Amino acid sequence: MLEEFRAPDRVPKAIESQRIVLRQYRLQDADEYSKLFSASYKGHLEPWSPPTVIEDSESAARRSAREHILAALDKWEDGSDYRFFITLHETGEIIGQIGLTQIIRGVSQSCFIGYWIGLPYVKHGYATEAVVLAMEYAFDFLKLHRISLWIAIENEQSLRIPEKLGLRFEGTAIRGLFLGGAWQDTHIFAMTLEEWVDCKEALLQQFAP
Repeated sequence: MLEEFRAPDRVPKAIESQRIVLRQYRLQDADEYSKLFSASYKGHLEPWSPPTVIEDSESAARRSAREHILAALDKWEDGSDYRFFITLHETGEIIGQIGLTQIIRGVSQSCFIGYWIGLPYVKHGYATEAVVLAMEYAFDFLKLHRISLWIAIENEQSLRIPEKLGLRFEGTAIRGLFLGGAWQDTHIFAMTLEEWVDCKEALLQQFAP
C-alpha cells in the first residue's frame, strides 16, 4: 500500500473550538447520552434516524447506550469509524453526536459524516461548528481525501449546513437511505482534500474559531 494511504498510528481523542469539544466516547457517558437521546428522539431525531429501539426503562436505555459506546470504541481501535460526543467547552455537557464512519483506505481514502444535536441545543450553530471540526479531523489527522454527507431531501434544517459550508452538491440518491421507517431520497454533498486546503482557514475562522 502507498505510504499516504496508510492509517496514522495515532490520532487525538478530541478536537475543539472556542465553544465545543468533539471527544471520543467514554463508558461513563452512558447515562447522560441515553437521557439526551431519549429526550430528543420523538418528533426531532426520529424522522431522520435509522431503525432504532427506544427502551422503556432507564436501566435498559443505559445498558443500550453502553453497548453502543463499546461498539463505537471497538471501531475506533480498528480505524473503521471515529465517533465523538459533541460537548460544550465551558461545562462539558453532551449536546449531540458526530461520526466519521465507513472509512475506506486505499483507492478511496474516504468517509461519511453523520451528526445530530439534542433537542435543547438546536438552532445555536453547534451542528455547523461540529461538521467543520469533523472535516478538519478527517483531512488533517486521518489523512483522508474525501468526505461525504448524505441528507434526506426533506430534512431542511440539516441541509442548510453543507450549503453554508460550501460543500459540493453531487446529486440525489433515489431512496438512498432507510430513515424514519421509510426509504428516503437523499441529497449527496462532498468535499475533497484539495477543496479543504483552499477553504480551511475561512471555514474555521467563520464557523469554528
